[in-house]
Amino acid sequence: MNPNVSVIVPVYNTEKYLEKCLDSLVNQTLTDIEIICVNDGSTDGSLAILNKFAADDFRIKVINQNNKGQSAARNAGLSAAKGEYIGFLDSDDFADNSMFEKLYYSAKKNDSDLIMCAVNLYNDKTSQVSSDDPYFGLKIFEQQTNSDMFFDNVFSYEQCKDFLFRICVVPWNKLIKSNFLKENNIKFVEGLSFEDNIFCLELLLKAKRISLFKDALPFYRISTQHSLTYGVNDEVKLDVFKIFDYMQSVLEQNNAYTAFKDYFLLHKKNTLLYWYKKINNEKVKDLYKKRLKNLYSDIIL
Repeated sequence: MNPNVSVIVPVYNTEKYLEKCLDSLVNQTLTDIEIICVNDGSTDGSLAILNKFAADDFRIKVINQNNKGQSAARNAGLSAAKGEYIGFLDSDDFADNSMFEKLYYSAKKNDSDLIMCAVNLYNDKTSQVSSDDPYFGLKIFEQQTNSDMFFDNVFSYEQCKDFLFRICVVPWNKLIKSNFLKENNIKFVEGLSFEDNIFCLELLLKAKRISLFKDALPFYRISTQHSLTYGVNDEVKLDVFKIFDYMQSVLEQNNAYTAFKDYFLLHKKNTLLYWYKKINNEKVKDLYKKRLKNLYSDIIL
């Protein structure tokens, strides 16, 4: 028998937080799960922690690979997963113990291809928890005049036309039907940062039955600096140009570009400007500026 849920955990040098992450998974109230940990070439004590947990719990499977990046680690987990549904958790984050039980049975009830929940922001310096963040809290759905349609029913991307690009893109607030992923060959684009944007867009455009779960279930650490996107490496912010090329291709392949063109182009411009302001390295900033100017000759920076 295949498990109800496969939880994929990419691991890279997170020994400080990994035990809390794994504790939250082995103590899930949904016990019929497999926990696939992909050690992406860690050079700290992460592998030893993974092996220790795996020795104590047969549901934990450890995959070792050379460092290829988070997307490649997640894809390795997807290839190995046997669960009816697929979930994700980053190795420096952790989950409410009831997270996968709540998402799984809600998804089963609605026969959802994709279900999304709200997120807790956890400050590991102060231990404060907040679930009020507009982006991570499903607030965009609550703000709609027909919000009951989203929270009490299944829906598809056609009902999200006005705010498709404002939906939280992280994979770890989602549970996804395994057969849906396989039938549509949805994987993570490797070798780029910001890749969650492409993965989420494909999910939203191809899922026929999307549902929501109001509770905030995963805990996202907001004070760690390991993330390529939010860390000190400004060079990876150049990837955002390629990401928007991919996103446009995904829209075109799904015959959705015409319908979303105005929203997409506005989202693209605003996002490119946002990340320009976040760059500190002057060489990278100059290169980023040139690419912006090539796209928007009239822009003032």
